[in-house]
Amino acid sequence: MDELTQEILDKLRTGLAGKNSLFFAPVDAFIERSVYLFVSDFIEKEPKKDVIWLCLSSSRDKIIHKFEDFGYNVSDFTGRLHFIGVESPGKPAQEDTLYCSSPTDYTKIASHVSNLFSANPDSLLVIDNMNVLASDTLQLVENFMQFIDKKVHEGNGSMLSILLKDILPPETETLVKSFYDIVLEATNIGEIHTEIGLMDFDFRYSVSEDSVQLEYASKKIKRDRLKILIVDDEPDIPELLKLSLINEPYDFLVAYNGEQAIDITLKELPDLILLDIMMPDMDGYEVVEHLKKSKTANEIPVMMISAKTAVEDKVKGMELGIDDYISKPFDKREVKARIKMIMRRFGWFAED
Repeated sequence: MDELTQEILDKLRTGLAGKNSLFFAPVDAFIERSVYLFVSDFIEKEPKKDVIWLCLSSSRDKIIHKFEDFGYNVSDFTGRLHFIGVESPGKPAQEDTLYCSSPTDYTKIASHVSNLFSANPDSLLVIDNMNVLASDTLQLVENFMQFIDKKVHEGNGSMLSILLKDILPPETETLVKSFYDIVLEATNIGEIHTEIGLMDFDFRYSVSEDSVQLEYASKKIKRDRLKILIVDDEPDIPELLKLSLINEPYDFLVAYNGEQAIDITLKELPDLILLDIMMPDMDGYEVVEHLKKSKTANEIPVMMISAKTAVEDKVKGMELGIDDYISKPFDKREVKARIKMIMRRFGWFAED
């Protein structure tokens, strides 16, 4: 596994801990393999936690074989894998599996989940196909999920599920998504977007015959220091911002009007732009409009810093695609925090 894939898995494992999370993906998105990657990493990196797998799509044996087929060795962790499966007449019971009569035998499944979490707190519950459950009566599904959610949280655990898009009616999909704290929405071209806490988290996954690789959706900034462009027609403001951020690993460029801002951005390609709105020749909105048309600069994050505090002004900026908005007069602690929050979305973290 490459370092970047492991880094993103570490962030996911930390961000999803104690949460109910849903991978919401098109049928052709190959999301299943990424879920197996996440679970195998969880087993390896969380040695005191178990995995409880509700088998709705595949039997216990097929799931073990899939781990092997995908290149994830779980043979050393079988004692920490617990399964809830459907009885198969004529087949012997497995020691690590509790059985129910059908995928919608809610009473037995609920009892098994409750008992397993009592015996194995802090576990991860995997529901491998919510489409199977959600095809049943919605009230039954809702009652079942509320009970499961209660038992998972009582056991200090987490839940991870898969829901395939456009198979169920839209209102059913909406209901199912409401059961979860975090929704990781995938596209059929291998991109995943989610919000963990206050942070947007976007990454890509690619599936090859041998492995799954993860990378940040926005190219990760690998430099130790950020290049930040400050744009303001009042000379004191750039100096104040530079002074406020003097102890941070940032290098600064300064522009005093909109035209300078565009010229410097296209030549220097800064990592972040701190942009005033009210400038004499071209306001901040016009600057953003110009930059969004550029193939080389349209993904550079922009934080507007302005004395304009009306909701309409903030909304206008958001509609143009800015990444954040802070009002003057600003607190230097808030500026620091917001810069770091934006840049984390692009995979940049300041060295401690």
